[in-house]
Amino acid sequence: MPQWTPRGRPHRVAELLRELLAEILLQRSADPRLKELTLTEVEVSPDLKQARVYYVAREGADATGVQAALDKALGFIKQEVAREHILRMMPEFIFLADEGLDRAARLERLFRAAKDVPGSGPDASS
Repeated sequence: MPQWTPRGRPHRVAELLRELLAEILLQRSADPRLKELTLTEVEVSPDLKQARVYYVAREGADATGVQAALDKALGFIKQEVAREHILRMMPEFIFLADEGLDRAARLERLFRAAKDVPGSGPDASS
């Protein structure tokens, strides 16, 4: 997955979109599943035509239900962003679950488990 460079205008637009989208989902949306999201990052393409929106759902939330709610609310979200007049062209929003925090938690559990296994510490002889 290519990473867009976080420099200049795309980076500023991404930060502005992250704040605006978070406010829309938290305060303006009627779907309670969308109020339980945390937007972790927005990446905007250099031409500002695509925006990848990474989110984390509250623990215990149904991942497919959250994605379905986002897909259903996409028109409303675009309408609310357009109402703010921050961009001439509306980017295509791609909502993706942010798996970085889940990976970090899994690694932390693995490190703790490895630390608790006898003979696997740093002072163990090879």
